[in-house]
Amino acid sequence: MIVLLFISESDIKQAITMAETMDALEGAFKVHSQGKTVTPLRTHLELEEINGIGLFMPSWIGPHKNLGIKALTLLQDNPSRNLPAIQGTMQLFDGDTGAPMSLLEASYITKLRTGASSGVATRYFAPEGATKAAIIGTGAQSYTQLWAMLTGAPSIDTVCIFDVFAEKAQEYKEMVEADFKNVNFQVAQTAAEAVKEAQVITTCTTSKEPVFKLEDLNQEKVHVNAVGAFKPEMQETDPQVVQKADKVVIDDFEGVMAEAGDLIIPIEKGEFSKEEIYGEIGEVILGEKQKREDGDKITLYKTVGMGSLDVAAAQAIYESAKKNNIGTELSLK
Repeated sequence: MIVLLFISESDIKQAITMAETMDALEGAFKVHSQGKTVTPLRTHLELEEINGIGLFMPSWIGPHKNLGIKALTLLQDNPSRNLPAIQGTMQLFDGDTGAPMSLLEASYITKLRTGASSGVATRYFAPEGATKAAIIGTGAQSYTQLWAMLTGAPSIDTVCIFDVFAEKAQEYKEMVEADFKNVNFQVAQTAAEAVKEAQVITTCTTSKEPVFKLEDLNQEKVHVNAVGAFKPEMQETDPQVVQKADKVVIDDFEGVMAEAGDLIIPIEKGEFSKEEIYGEIGEVILGEKQKREDGDKITLYKTVGMGSLDVAAAQAIYESAKKNNIGTELSLK
């Protein structure tokens, strides 16, 4: 009999913390940079008739025998229907027998692992003792991005928030104040105001124009997590920030070169070159490349996500759920 463990969003929230997710991703980043995963670029289905896309992301993490695939839809019109824009499932398979092992709600895993990816970068590149941060964009990714940033740099005590819709920024402030009581949250009127004193900045928008300029930054010590631009035509990051950065670090070279407008656009314009990319975050975790050094002023982490991160996060959730009797068992026979 094949028994599948179904793990809902509420189950996931019981099963794992952000710090535990970040630890799981560190392991995945390392084996990815060692070339020990099989992780093709995600498949995009452009669903123009319904104003959306389908995303399919498989991965095999060889050293751990972790196998899975995430399937998501992103429909821009769903919020007007009171439905989530992102919906989907994650499936894990037994690495020895190939049997289906677990089915997990995937939109929350996406938020969790995307936040954790930035959180790992923040661990390695936030200025030591950083106290001020900024979040640009208050959409679906923003909560876990904040959680990860505060986990990666626990000295942060002030976060400035900006969204192009002022009422959304205010609603977000009220929500996060209830959960992160030791942090002072402020709403900025402009992105420039939000970032001017920030030592750690996370951008999570779908903008096709840079959301702040180089001159807006505290250029003495700042780390930027550029999260939101996941298509070649999207560009949250000022090309001058990319040029000026002492270290530009990425999650996956192949994925970034295919999808990250933040780097693709300045490369195509001759403002930056792929040879100037410092390295993958996995190389930093392995100690093959350096984390933030004393002389570094601006560091930039560009992430587009990859299937191995979803599989690593889902595997950690599954193992915790099994250990703590979380989830619902379903028979496939």
